[in-house]
Amino acid sequence: MDAGARRATAEGILSSILVPVVSALAALLVGGVLIAIDGVNPLSVYHAILQGVFTKSRGFSYTATVATPLVLIGVGYALAYRARVFTIGGEGQYLVGAVAGTAVVTAGGIGDLPRVVLIVIGLGAAIVAGALWGGLAGVLANRFGASIVISTLMLSFIGDSLLQWAVRDGIRDPESYNANSRPITAAALPSFFGQKTHLGFLFALVLVPIAWWLIRRHRWGFRIDALGHNPGTLDANEFSSARVTLSVLVVAGGLAGLAGMVETTGVNIRLGQEASVGYGWDAIIVALIGRLHPVGVLIAGLGMAGLTIGFESAQRQFELPSSLVSLITAFVIIFVVWGDAIAARWKETR
Repeated sequence: MDAGARRATAEGILSSILVPVVSALAALLVGGVLIAIDGVNPLSVYHAILQGVFTKSRGFSYTATVATPLVLIGVGYALAYRARVFTIGGEGQYLVGAVAGTAVVTAGGIGDLPRVVLIVIGLGAAIVAGALWGGLAGVLANRFGASIVISTLMLSFIGDSLLQWAVRDGIRDPESYNANSRPITAAALPSFFGQKTHLGFLFALVLVPIAWWLIRRHRWGFRIDALGHNPGTLDANEFSSARVTLSVLVVAGGLAGLAGMVETTGVNIRLGQEASVGYGWDAIIVALIGRLHPVGVLIAGLGMAGLTIGFESAQRQFELPSSLVSLITAFVIIFVVWGDAIAARWKETR
């Protein structure tokens, strides 16, 4: 590698680190003005946020737990978006995976199986269900020319309706007055050191290097990038663009389905209406902030989760209005996206 290439690589790495950091700090500066207008010292609020994430008991554990579904779904989005397959169906695939996995592990006749077997069966069912839900959008696009954005959005609404039916009727616990499934303690994921963090976080950590290897070292990763930058390359090499489109939707759907069951067996220990919390939508932002890179998705997922946990702690301590917290969080996201766009524009004009 010559000096020019090394310099370009170093500048790229520096930009990928500095731009999000500076953008986030600028957003927090604006947020500090809003906090001050509300009559609270912004430095005290931000100090409480840092304490809530890093120093308070179980702070990082909760952050890792919230980050887990964001990273799992976000990596799937990143793979799809690298191929310019713009799915927004992670929420529906997440919910369908949770429903399918819960239905399997609560089915009669398998409750006495070993815990490890139940976990594998439940997670496997969730992956298959999410993959099929994502693949359905691919079939609609390839066979009928349906918009992937619209079809995945509609399938997400159907997935939410499926959840509501499942917990109210299909797999509802007959002994509960609430709309939820039977407890699935027998299939619960083990946690680490008695903390909130569960085995699903390890899944997310392992997924990142696997996804990086697929992108950088595997032929499938080459085909994804080829579809995103020059689809004609695939056709010239007898690789169908339709097959690559279908494959990334299946993989993204499977990861979202896995996230749904991981959250159900690692956090909630039963499936209820509260399963629809918007992780599938938030993961879109995580993938974009992470610049469609697996490591970036991990960092963005932890950052967004930390922001959520930290603001919840500060909100309780200073009685901040929830609308203000949501507004500051939105500023952080918007500023980071703007920062990326400005940096990209600056590189083009150099």
